[in-house]
Amino acid sequence: MSERTPQSNLPRPVVRPKRRGREKRPPEASPEPIPDQELRRLDQLASLGDLAAEIVHEVRNPLVSMKTFLQLLPERLDDPEFRTRFLDVVGDEVERIERLLNALLAHARPASRAPQGTRTAVDAALRSVSLLLEHRAAERSLQLEFDVPDGLPGVTISEDGLRQVVLNLTMNAIEVTPGGGTVRIRAQHVARGVEVLVEDQGPGVPQALRAQVFERFYSTKDQRPGGLGLTISRRIIEESEGTIQLTDRAGGGSIFRILLPVSPA
Repeated sequence: MSERTPQSNLPRPVVRPKRRGREKRPPEASPEPIPDQELRRLDQLASLGDLAAEIVHEVRNPLVSMKTFLQLLPERLDDPEFRTRFLDVVGDEVERIERLLNALLAHARPASRAPQGTRTAVDAALRSVSLLLEHRAAERSLQLEFDVPDGLPGVTISEDGLRQVVLNLTMNAIEVTPGGGTVRIRAQHVARGVEVLVEDQGPGVPQALRAQVFERFYSTKDQRPGGLGLTISRRIIEESEGTIQLTDRAGGGSIFRILLPVSPA
């Protein structure tokens, strides 16, 4: 009989683990889009936040003037000319602070859609924008011109919405205009309604790119992301049955033209 090899000395079969396919993960839920009204509110607050330090500065200046006069008052109490000047200066500075804070509070209100029959006074809305941005323009050695006649007809857009749009456009104009230049806010009555214009003396925007400036997050600035300001501005204007377009300015720069229909009497 032949000898049998003991079972323990036989090579054992290699058992390889079964390869498992990649486990399928459930698809991640897409984030819910932010409501349009909330986007507008965020853009509005971002603009005001950007202006916060300048607004504080504008309030501080008249307070310093009043403090100086109060410190001198005990020594000059018997001087009638000083007392008269003191009353004039303090009265003017208090009114200046009041106007600034009223403009700030007006801009802080959520922009809403205009109800049926809205008649917004263009001059008052644009004047509050000019007041808020005077200091920013001066810090950049710019002239901020305001050319809006009294008595323009009322337009079919909410006052909050108009302020938000013009604030965005004017802040952009100040940013792109070099020192020594001029930014202008204008308005005029034309055949089809009231036209509001914001002019800058910046580098301008090529014709081929003008439609894109109203797209979300588009920017003409190198390596800097854009925002939602112009996208939201166009939507606010179009909801009021108006139009907004970007054109060349004679002599260089750009003009944003807003055409708003006149509210029926």
